[in-house]
Amino acid sequence: MTDSSPTDSPRAQIKRQQIMAAARQLFLAQGYERTSTETIRQAAGISKQTLYVYFPSKVELLSAVVTEELAGFTLAQLRPAPTTLSELRAQLLGLAQGFTRQMMQPDALALLRLLIGEAVHLPELRGTLRRAFPARLLARVEALLSAAHTAGLINAPNLNLSARMLVGPVISFVALDGLLSDQPLGGGPPAPPGLETLTELVDLFLLTVAKGSRG
Repeated sequence: MTDSSPTDSPRAQIKRQQIMAAARQLFLAQGYERTSTETIRQAAGISKQTLYVYFPSKVELLSAVVTEELAGFTLAQLRPAPTTLSELRAQLLGLAQGFTRQMMQPDALALLRLLIGEAVHLPELRGTLRRAFPARLLARVEALLSAAHTAGLINAPNLNLSARMLVGPVISFVALDGLLSDQPLGGGPPAPPGLETLTELVDLFLLTVAKGSRG
């Protein structure tokens, strides 16, 4: 006897992806409110009972779709803890590049806007928004800074605060140049910040945690 769920099998995972793909297409095309579970069921080619086995509510389905979309950002390949400042700099730059590129893809921005709009009156989506958007980047940056601080490469006694000092500006590119972009229709997707800009940002941040910069 096992504790595995019937929705954990390879066949069930295919079915789950089938449902999510149909829901993703509909959410992007007509929004959350105008997308009913019935239209999702029809688009996925499944029964109502099957839909509710995998996703008991439309809110849970939206949460799963957005989480998968934004989790496509893998926070770069996890590497060994940095042993030099140049390694730390390279890893922080890789995170900033990967995050802004992924989050500023048109579909990612569309789903993020949709999630933000619904999270205003659906509190259960706020945790999804936090986990999918800033929390993963913040945790990864904090882990890198912790390793660098322990190795004596930087001075960051308040790891969370130091991580926020980098993550905030990185997210500002997604928020201001992506989510709130006033680019006219047909003007193409918003462009993520260039390498030169992000390099300057990371270098400025490293000045705040340089050894001897505090106390």
